[in-house]
Amino acid sequence: MDDYQYPQNKILVLSHDSHYFSQTQLLKDLFQCNTTSATIVKGQTWENKYYRTSFDLYIDSFTSLPEWIKDFVTPECEPLRNVVAGIILITDTKSINPQEFLQRLVGVMHPNTFIMLVNINEEVEQDEIDELNETWNNGFTNVIEFVNWTKSRATIGHNEYGERLGLDRVREIIDTHDWLDCELQPMVTRVEPAYDMPLEQLITNLQSARLKFKSMGNGDEADVFANETANELSKYL
Repeated sequence: MDDYQYPQNKILVLSHDSHYFSQTQLLKDLFQCNTTSATIVKGQTWENKYYRTSFDLYIDSFTSLPEWIKDFVTPECEPLRNVVAGIILITDTKSINPQEFLQRLVGVMHPNTFIMLVNINEEVEQDEIDELNETWNNGFTNVIEFVNWTKSRATIGHNEYGERLGLDRVREIIDTHDWLDCELQPMVTRVEPAYDMPLEQLITNLQSARLKFKSMGNGDEADVFANETANELSKYL
């Protein structure tokens, strides 16, 4: 039987009760979802230049994360876990035990489910997030990622290595997720502009270029001129 037998088309956005406003802001910034009270928002669309897919947002909160996990990992919640494409936990990474949270989840989640912990504690530096990612990015089938995201201190979209940070990284994880039901976008064929030059003019230009090349002798400058001329004239051939 196919391992991916369930329609994994739900993204669960989870936060502590005290992080309600951060959760609301993330839903707006990431999914253009302006709900303030709904717990399920159906028929959302995730789209990029390669594909588009439909998904549902599941929005939940907790008072005690250990108690929430205890309920979520029960056999009764297995049907829900099987349809979750990803979990986004909005949290203060200094106030939780990532090991307690992640190890219990990874043990019961479908291997195609991504798990993201979005830190909103402004005292947490990116170096600390990088260390957490280094610890948790190895040895697991699930994609597990920590990101920094705060509103009063803007997060740069990428680091010095070109790696995306903040919500840009969350978008990248969703973009590269192995969606099981998506519609490929039509390929856009690039149409080159048409160039036209009379044959006589083309021959004249070739002759002029040849004479100039010979007068330059051998050297880097002559090579550059030859390449530029060839590229330019090739547009008309």
